[in-house]
Amino acid sequence: MAKLDEEGRVWYPKMKSGELDTTKRPQLKRYLDEMEGGVMGTVWNDIFPINSQAQERLGYPTQKPLALLEHIIAASSNEGDVVLVPFCGCGTAVHAAQKLNRQWIGIDITHLAISLIQKRLKDAFKTGLTFEIHGTPKDLDAARDLAMRDKYQFQWWAVSLVEAQPFQGKKKGADGGIDGLKFFGDYIHEDEKVRRDKFKTCKIVVS
Repeated sequence: MAKLDEEGRVWYPKMKSGELDTTKRPQLKRYLDEMEGGVMGTVWNDIFPINSQAQERLGYPTQKPLALLEHIIAASSNEGDVVLVPFCGCGTAVHAAQKLNRQWIGIDITHLAISLIQKRLKDAFKTGLTFEIHGTPKDLDAARDLAMRDKYQFQWWAVSLVEAQPFQGKKKGADGGIDGLKFFGDYIHEDEKVRRDKFKTCKIVVS
């Protein structure tokens, strides 16, 4: 304790008058950069689920929080490693891998997932991001073949070409001719007398 005292590592409690408080024990000063930390347990309660108000919410039924996938990827790989995601969904694992400077390969069977991931990555990483997409139509014959095999997959792929969202998610059935929606922000002229403009989210119907 004398050695620690010489190093200034002992904190002595004082009273308001400035005198030592002999009713309390001295304490050891601990610094975070000198502590090893604890082993992470199997229950992680520092990550909140994606609710209806979450900014990262994409409306995908099985979407996981980005922080959760960052935890998993950081704990199981190093920068430059390749992360394989065989069921991409809405691309949370791919997003986390790119953010943590990993290489990645994402696989999914639906064109809805592929287009959603493509838009998500472009929105999250404005510059310095390049990736290749395989399996989507590259010419008229391939587009026609997709339309003949699965009209819904064709519809979702076509909607993605204009960076719109599929109408009613990926729900199949009657849609009244509306295949997708594209949202954008604009200033709407609200009051002619005061000439006040109001920012409003607008939408374009894709058919």
